[in-house]
Amino acid sequence: MSLEVNISEPDDFNCQELHSAIEEVAHNEGFEDFEYKVDYISGKGGNFTSNVFRVMIRKTDCDDYDFSVIVKTFINTERQQLFNELHKREVFAYTEVIKKFISVQNVLNEETKLELPECLLVNIEKNNEVIILKDLKNHGFELDDMQENAEYLNIEQINLVISELAKFHALSFIIKEKESDTFKDLKTKFQDILYENSFLNKSKLRNFFFESFDMFLKLVKNKEAKNKLRKLKDKFIELLQKYVKPGQTNVLCHGDCWVNNMFFKNKNSNQAKVCFIDYQAMRYANPMTDFMHFLYLCTDSKFRSQHFDEIKNNYYESLSTFLNLYNIDVTTVYKRDNFDTDFYGYMPYGLLVSIFQLRIVTMNLEEDDTLKEAKLESNWDLSQIPSESDLFRSRVNDVVEEAVGNGVLDKLLAEVTY
Repeated sequence: MSLEVNISEPDDFNCQELHSAIEEVAHNEGFEDFEYKVDYISGKGGNFTSNVFRVMIRKTDCDDYDFSVIVKTFINTERQQLFNELHKREVFAYTEVIKKFISVQNVLNEETKLELPECLLVNIEKNNEVIILKDLKNHGFELDDMQENAEYLNIEQINLVISELAKFHALSFIIKEKESDTFKDLKTKFQDILYENSFLNKSKLRNFFFESFDMFLKLVKNKEAKNKLRKLKDKFIELLQKYVKPGQTNVLCHGDCWVNNMFFKNKNSNQAKVCFIDYQAMRYANPMTDFMHFLYLCTDSKFRSQHFDEIKNNYYESLSTFLNLYNIDVTTVYKRDNFDTDFYGYMPYGLLVSIFQLRIVTMNLEEDDTLKEAKLESNWDLSQIPSESDLFRSRVNDVVEEAVGNGVLDKLLAEVTY
């Protein structure tokens, strides 16, 4: 066995710590004498708490690399231990939830199944945290450029994501109906972490949220809206916490549902597929938190106004169709009236997510590296990060004007002044 490293900063891939993990996976796949090489999967900094690599493996006597895996490790900083909770959450998501989802779908044909990533090995030991997944590229999936995805998904691609998200949520309803004790155990393990007070304090993410709020507010042109938003600042975290608390209808949600956490296959054809990845933020919450997270980060107000009813109906119809495969009537688990109420009721969550994430969504790759360096050091100094790109400014004012027009901003203001 030998190692060929093909990255510019080999220290990011700790060969000594990861060697045994790669060896175990290779042996499990039938490789005895083998070589491997390492590449970044999507450029440095594409993931802000982890490094993600593609490891290509070949038998020693072969010329071609015929097997590859995705290796996810923590960025080596002083904050590493603080994010151990997120790593554990993702490990539990893969080993308990995604594994169960895969099992539940065994009765379906391949064309009907929700595409899911397969986990090969995990380690939650501090300083040796790792997740190794089968490489979706081997099955024709690709991770697209962040900026391109954020701005140019068309209606067919948006509907694809929405219909597959409905399947993802449907699997929770199915397990709850068919294996109620299993689901009861799962949901207790997936209460929200990201907005939880003790985690916010330990990780200093609280500072990040408020600094992002200020960055967003600075670019708002509408003075009246700006004054209303300013009144939300002190309650910003509380509002986020409120919207992700379990409501009347709940499922296991992805928690960070936007295009940078999706792989696409045949993206521009009628045979397109999507696979959701990155489950650090998985939580038990209302399914509309995922829906609004995706919709507000990956479309603009013009798109939403033109296609609101279409994508809303698509979600519910896809949910119903998938549940029918398991002889479950959608109205017994999520009545249409309740769905419609939730859909409009969780729109404010889309605005809240936009406030702290639009900056990330609109970054170019050069700024992406800057963000990695600035935010994962001890002070989370956002002043180091470029903050006034034309795209960011445009998206900020777009979502604010929409929130003024549809009453979402006033709804949030009423919640903090009641």
